[in-house]
Amino acid sequence: MRRGRGSTRPGRSAPLPDGTYELVSAVTVGSTGAPLVAFEGEDHRSRRFDFTDCPLPGWHEDLAAALAARVGPAGGLRTSSSAIAAWNHLRSFLRFLDARVDKPAVPADLGKHHVEAFRAEEVARLGPAYGGRVVDHVWRVLRLALVAERIAADVLAAFRFRVGAARTPAKSGYTDGELRRIVDAARADVAGLRERVRSGESLLARLVMDASGLSPAELDRARRLAAMAEHGVQPLRSCRRVGFASRQEAAERLFVTRRDVPAMLVLLVAVAGRNIETVKELPAEYRLLNDTAVELQVLKRRRGVGNWSQTVTWEIGPPGRELHHPGGLYLLLHELMARSRALAGDPSSYWAFWRDRRRTSTSTEQDHGKPFRAALTAGIEVKGWAQERGLVDDDGQPLRLEFNRLRTSIEVRRTRKMGGHLPSAARSNTVAVLFSNYLRDDPTVRDWAAEVTGAALAEAEQAALAAHRRRVESNGAATVGPQADVASGVGGDGPWSACRDVSCHPATNKPCRASFLDCFHCGNAMITPDRLPRLLSLLDALARRRQHVSESEWWARYGPSWAAIRHDILPRFTPAEVELARQSPQPDALLDLVEPSWEHP
Repeated sequence: MRRGRGSTRPGRSAPLPDGTYELVSAVTVGSTGAPLVAFEGEDHRSRRFDFTDCPLPGWHEDLAAALAARVGPAGGLRTSSSAIAAWNHLRSFLRFLDARVDKPAVPADLGKHHVEAFRAEEVARLGPAYGGRVVDHVWRVLRLALVAERIAADVLAAFRFRVGAARTPAKSGYTDGELRRIVDAARADVAGLRERVRSGESLLARLVMDASGLSPAELDRARRLAAMAEHGVQPLRSCRRVGFASRQEAAERLFVTRRDVPAMLVLLVAVAGRNIETVKELPAEYRLLNDTAVELQVLKRRRGVGNWSQTVTWEIGPPGRELHHPGGLYLLLHELMARSRALAGDPSSYWAFWRDRRRTSTSTEQDHGKPFRAALTAGIEVKGWAQERGLVDDDGQPLRLEFNRLRTSIEVRRTRKMGGHLPSAARSNTVAVLFSNYLRDDPTVRDWAAEVTGAALAEAEQAALAAHRRRVESNGAATVGPQADVASGVGGDGPWSACRDVSCHPATNKPCRASFLDCFHCGNAMITPDRLPRLLSLLDALARRRQHVSESEWWARYGPSWAAIRHDILPRFTPAEVELARQSPQPDALLDLVEPSWEHP
């Protein structure tokens, strides 16, 4: 039978498998007669939720069907941790109902007073925001499958109530000096790991290629390494007198070990700019793109149904710079853990390193198996690594290393590198998430933003002042101070200055049609001390108007006049005159005179 492209055509459908498709239900009955819900997550982890120990057996069947829908392929909870959270909330709800005097034996017996009491207890225990979140999680299960049909609509509606958003300020990142010390320490450890493992591999290669060139000591070490390469560290464990330190020292000659992992995780997060969950779930399968980049599928949690995986392309970098580029670092660690991956018998797992399981197992696969299969923690802590490396903060105190803060630091540096342009800086998150979760509460960002904003304002002010002076060159400068007096001629009186001759503009020799704001750049204008209160009122009005229009529009419309008042006019009055004007009653600024009513914000 022809397969692939061209195997189908009009009138000839695709071949179908033999037999009928049988749907395998996620809900089964356990040995105790209670329902079991099977879960297979997008994070490649599986769980089984057993209702045996849950109270109120009349709820079990309906809740099991609803939970299976909630954590199933079409549900919203597709990782092990989120499914466990939903299961724990359900059990808490059943235990609460069971403790009631009027406990509802079946879903149909549930009343509004039960829901309101559960809601009040959770809010009192966890606070309005987080208590409301627990109640909401229970509602998202109860509204599914048959259980929703057995509960009255007004009772289900009682689960829904408005609560304030639970916003916990994000942890700030590290300073430039702290981040540099962290990354340098991790890079140094990974470089040492590279030299250590490659030295062992080189000795093994010499044993295979030409053992005659090895000294007796090298030959003995090479044979031990060959035994470990085939069986792991098992030969050394056969002797009970061999302690953990000796096994650790032997394993380090050829394998990545548990104490190497913190530095590897820290460097990957820092170089790749990904969160620690994504780094711990990196796949071993990748595609090489022209020897310049690697392409792989990574897991990105909290992206919604159907968006758990994401294709990324990481640059490899030039030879010798593997520790500075995400693709090069990924391939390097892939190489260093290759032997453990082979001994574990799981080629799909990127992470594979030696873990001493002498007391619990004699299986080599257990020693080198997938460390993050059951949980992402796997006993790997970076706080102890930071203490061993003697890392300190800018105050000289022991540095508290946390992956969330490290990730924030990387996001902040990338945003600064992009000049603050968030769409360009947002790599694995949306712009909104980047700002709210990483940038908003970071003091480094605030200081940098204040510096950038200050520089931008200074530049805008200088541009406005230059525009004012260019107009003065063509129109002449206003007469400012006590010597200003209305000259003979047509004359006129404006809101902030007097005019020598409104019938003859200095630049056009025609009747003036300019805005009153342009009088500050005109040789006909005369500004006497009695105009000071109104000028100061105008400055205040311009400051208020700045809150209602964009910065670019404000500077274009009012910037030159504002710069003229601040830099050319007010300095020509004495400080005493300005202070006296400030203390006098402030008149109306009369800003409406220069703008049509439909332009008012």
